[in-house]
Amino acid sequence: MSSTADIAIIGGGIAGLSLAAAIGDRASVVVLEAEAELFHHTSSRSAEQMQPTYGPAPVRALTTASIPLVDEKARRAGRPVYVPRPLLWLHSAAERAPFDTLLATVPGLTEIGAAEAVRMLPALRPELLVDAAVDLSAVEVDVPLLLAWYRADAVGAGATVLTGARVTRVERVGQAWRLTAGAETVEAPVVVDAAGAWVDLVAALFGVRPRGLTPKRRTVAVAPARRAVDPGWPMASDVADRFYFRPRGAAILASALEDVISEPEDAQPLERDVATVIDRVNAVTDLDLGTPITTWTGLRTLSPDTSPVVGFDDAVPGFYWLAGQGGYGIQTSAALARYAAADLLGVEHGLAGLDDVAAQLSPSRF
Repeated sequence: MSSTADIAIIGGGIAGLSLAAAIGDRASVVVLEAEAELFHHTSSRSAEQMQPTYGPAPVRALTTASIPLVDEKARRAGRPVYVPRPLLWLHSAAERAPFDTLLATVPGLTEIGAAEAVRMLPALRPELLVDAAVDLSAVEVDVPLLLAWYRADAVGAGATVLTGARVTRVERVGQAWRLTAGAETVEAPVVVDAAGAWVDLVAALFGVRPRGLTPKRRTVAVAPARRAVDPGWPMASDVADRFYFRPRGAAILASALEDVISEPEDAQPLERDVATVIDRVNAVTDLDLGTPITTWTGLRTLSPDTSPVVGFDDAVPGFYWLAGQGGYGIQTSAALARYAAADLLGVEHGLAGLDDVAAQLSPSRF
């Protein structure tokens, strides 16, 4: 089957579908997803948090802009999407410099001290904690609902969404690209590469210079605790990037924050990584986590400076990068999609706090 569109989006994860939703009916869109289902990889394997003090500066700005956009969507839908979930930053190492750097460089944090952190999260071992800071603006987000909204908005605006449509051949035909994806042929003057861990491989099909986007493994475990868990506890993250954890109902969701380079793949948890998650959380708490109820591994695709890569390629016409979200896709998706949609359509994005972000996201910065 052959079709034409103004914009073809390669990738049916949160990046591609949120962009299709943000473009709306202002342009015709076809989304091509290689897997048999949407949101199959990292989009469905998140910690389900939106945290304005987590990530590099462009990610923090995009997260700050995204939270009210998603909240407004929830208000219009008459269905809540957020649960307040403050983020505690824990300092337990002998070296204080990383904690001081965090406080000095990340707006929105309040230093609260070790005693207050233990009051907020009584499972912490007070003898191991030196200091702490809190981000009260962080929230837990209903990710399945958010993904469903993006898909519904994209389809409702007229986007064609094709699954099982892996792009295998690319041709330049006049001012358009002709994409062969399974039994489908799509022609579009603009193609958006939103293929997650596969972005550089997709770029190669178009003869586009790679940008050093590297998939890295990160494993999450959800495990029962042998002490009572208050579902309202905050999330805790280690300043030294050794762990994060938060309640998930009566259990604990946790990660050891490993960053292991991987090939683009359907990543699966390794026993040693799961064991590290449990050991690190148990070392700093009295949770005494047991055998996990469930585990998963996602691929965080990171650029060399860990910020997203968004914009038109500087050498190949009609090729647009929407890549390198680095595991921050959930928390940045609403604002990043609006930013990219405005860029593609040549209109103003109307987002406060993002005036300086273009250069920080530009593919030409590498």
